Amino acid sequence: MLTHIDANNQPTMVDVTDKSVSTRVALAQTKMRLPMIMKPYFQGEELILKKGPVFQTAIIAGTMAAKRTHDIIPFCHHIPVESCKFKISLDADLLVTIVCEVKTTFKTGVEMEALHGATVAALTIYDMCKAVSTEIEILETKLISKVGGKRTILDRPTYGLVLTGGKSERMGTDKALIDYKGMPHAQYIHSLLDKHCDEVYLSARPGQWDGTALATLPMLHDGPEGTGPMAGIMAAFAKHPDANWIVAACDLVHFNEETIQGLLTHYQSDKVATAYKNIDKGFAEPLCTLYTPAARAIFRQAMGQDITCPVKALKLAEVVTVAQTGKVNLANINTVEERLGAQNEIC
Repeated sequence: MLTHIDANNQPTMVDVTDKSVSTRVALAQTKMRLPMIMKPYFQGEELILKKGPVFQTAIIAGTMAAKRTHDIIPFCHHIPVESCKFKISLDADLLVTIVCEVKTTFKTGVEMEALHGATVAALTIYDMCKAVSTEIEILETKLISKVGGKRTILDRPTYGLVLTGGKSERMGTDKALIDYKGMPHAQYIHSLLDKHCDEVYLSARPGQWDGTALATLPMLHDGPEGTGPMAGIMAAFAKHPDANWIVAACDLVHFNEETIQGLLTHYQSDKVATAYKNIDKGFAEPLCTLYTPAARAIFRQAMGQDITCPVKALKLAEVVTVAQTGKVNLANINTVEERLGAQNEIC
């Protein structure tokens, strides 16, 4: 059903009164090709014409456009744009890539603001360059990612993996089956990830959850690569090698929606991973992380150096680290005493 048509088939603005306020981020991209006659006008990575610096002007125009989207698109809400950033890159064939990132804390998303900003930046470049040549092509504009609200869109498929394959020897009972939120905790984490992922799997040993409440959930079993958590992550990339994977350990008792949003909001497609920073030692936490496909090669590199610890493996990679703030708490539980304390705290 079209959201801008009411029951009487008349145009209408979507009512967002009952939607919740949350952090929302959108990235849009426009690509355009300049003719080679423009090449002499470049000074470093900037295009300088009599009208001025082209890319700098485009960024200003694109930012103004993002902030005024509601004035141009009839049913767009007037959204408080809290951040608008541009990245303009150029290759040897004068293919220009414009990426516009817009952030807000509001009841509805900013994908139209990002698309509008990227498009107007491209039009500004065209306008400033047309006196030199009109053989300029604006090739495509597309949404790269949208985070926040009911639906997450990233630039590639995204899957979830709940690590449940440990033996829970110190706990004396399976950590994945402990009830903190009215269901086995692995199922609870699965249910949260399922809102943002194409599909969510449990990483488990063959037959591990037969006869339990987890038996109906999709499973991935460790393959021949790696040991421990790394084996589970490598099995995930063997299943979907070109996808993102959000990985979470089943003993993260405080895992919540804000934990996921923190990873999604700080996600960068060109980095190996987005991970929370360990509060005490500052390293990237590998078991509550959004991995990109590049992580597979990093883990293979680590295993080739006899590194089996995922913490050490991530030290080989370019990782976006996120502070644990607000309701984000990566404390895990490993003993009966910790479990009882966590259950009392949650209750």
